[in-house]
Amino acid sequence: MRSSEPPDPAAGPDGDGLLPEGPLTMSRLLALEPEPLRRLLTLGLRAGLEETELERLCEIAAGSPGPAAADLRAGLQQRGWLGWDADRRRWRTRLGAATSGDQAPA
Repeated sequence: MRSSEPPDPAAGPDGDGLLPEGPLTMSRLLALEPEPLRRLLTLGLRAGLEETELERLCEIAAGSPGPAAADLRAGLQQRGWLGWDADRRRWRTRLGAATSGDQAPA
C-alpha cells in the first residue's frame, strides 16, 4: 500500500485498520475503536441488524460509503464476527470461535 492510499479498514493493527485478527470476545469488543464499530457489533449482539442498518453502520464505522464500508463488512464476515441468522432474518454478531462467512439469502 502506498502512503497516499487510505488504509484497509478490515486490516489488522499492522495494516492500520480497525479489525484485529482472532475470535471476537466481549473484552475485545469493548476495546475496539472507533466507537461506531463497537456500536455496530453491540447492536448485532442484541437484536441483530437488518441489511439496511448493517450497510449504514458499516459506512459510519469505516468513515465513508463505498469500498471502505464493503471491505469492513467483508472483514467482519471473514473473521466470523458477523453472520446471517436465517431464523431471525438479521445479521448477528458472533462471539467466540471464527466460523465460515455466512451470506444473506439472495
